[in-house]
Amino acid sequence: MEGGLDMATRKRLANRFRAEYARGTKKQKGEVLDRLVAVGMGRSTARRLLSQAVGSEERPGPGRGRRPKYGEEAQRLLERLWLLMGMPCGPYMKAMLDQWIPALRADGELDDVDGDALEQVCSMSASTIDRRLRPLKRAAMPRGMSLTRPAGEHLRNSVRIRKCADEIARLPGLAEADTVAHCGPRARGEFARTLTMVDYATNWTVSVTVRNNAKSNIRRAVDLAIPLFPFPVTCFDSDNGTESVNDELIDWLQHKDIEQTRSRPYRKDDQATVESRNNHVVRRFAFYWRCDTEEQRDLPDRLWAKTYLLLNLFTPTRKPARIEQGRDGRRRTVYDRPRTPWARVLEYDAASRADGGRGYVDDATRTRIENLIASTNPARLGREIAAIQDELERLSRERTEGMARRQGLDMGYLGKVIERMRADAEQDNK
Repeated sequence: MEGGLDMATRKRLANRFRAEYARGTKKQKGEVLDRLVAVGMGRSTARRLLSQAVGSEERPGPGRGRRPKYGEEAQRLLERLWLLMGMPCGPYMKAMLDQWIPALRADGELDDVDGDALEQVCSMSASTIDRRLRPLKRAAMPRGMSLTRPAGEHLRNSVRIRKCADEIARLPGLAEADTVAHCGPRARGEFARTLTMVDYATNWTVSVTVRNNAKSNIRRAVDLAIPLFPFPVTCFDSDNGTESVNDELIDWLQHKDIEQTRSRPYRKDDQATVESRNNHVVRRFAFYWRCDTEEQRDLPDRLWAKTYLLLNLFTPTRKPARIEQGRDGRRRTVYDRPRTPWARVLEYDAASRADGGRGYVDDATRTRIENLIASTNPARLGREIAAIQDELERLSRERTEGMARRQGLDMGYLGKVIERMRADAEQDNK
């Protein structure tokens, strides 16, 4: 028994003080709890029994009790903004509001919005955003197919290994790279591949789609992707697949004076930054359709041109800052505050110039990107992305699901994902 008190005694004490506890202020409720603790009842037990006793009483009449802080208009606006922003989590959405709200206002996207509702949404915490959006969350997409084949040992040995535990300088220029196959449910025949490159320090992301994973096509994709970074790329880090570790790409990178490294075999943690983009970028925007015609391959490239602006200029990300160990001995990863990749680039550039360096961004690049930010409406960008996705569905859905039916697979999730994105686009247009 707790403090020598049986359950019946504890309930009688709770009933004795329930009226006083219900009417009291926060300080007075604490004094009631102190008195019950003094006679041998646990504080958490006393709070639970008093709350149950208060809840069993007759409910207060109209106008009494705690009023809701956020109204229905604020809830609808929150859902609308969440869909416009690409369904981010609470901490990311909270960080995006400061940049997105002025941009949407400038383009007239929020002219029909009540000012009080907008103020309420801006005052929500990240945890409140997650809690109020919980009914709209969707299940994660299923996993795709991995078609990476290891390169020959003599080629692998010519490329240095970079491990996730290596101490490296967190400076712009180290680009992790990986490819994703747009093969649908079958890996036979020729189908498109998307090369994704992500800067380790800033999360700047570039994607390029090619016809297949031939050495010349991958080398050409790397040649197209590197100039899209606002700073020089000094290191190309890939997995051990033949599409990345081959003589043509090795010679090309050496000619460009770009160092090449690779991860350990079967250790995806060595490339955690780009591996996350395979799902959060490629699969999220291009889904799991099969792309094997020229018309279909053109659509992902149009898609990546839009996501290039959305992800790098308007979408904040977080990065692990350090590992802490608590008193219980458990290790905990501490992340930095959410910032867009462009904001991270500017921070590194300012730090380099303050130390007497040349910086990472020249004046022409800075002016070009700042003009892009000022002239881009992120909501319109989202609608253009949805339109390209609809076209991609029109060209690829029937063929992809037909291949799945012949293999006895259930591809119903594709329809659900597309219906969700179409509903999002319709909501944006309202």
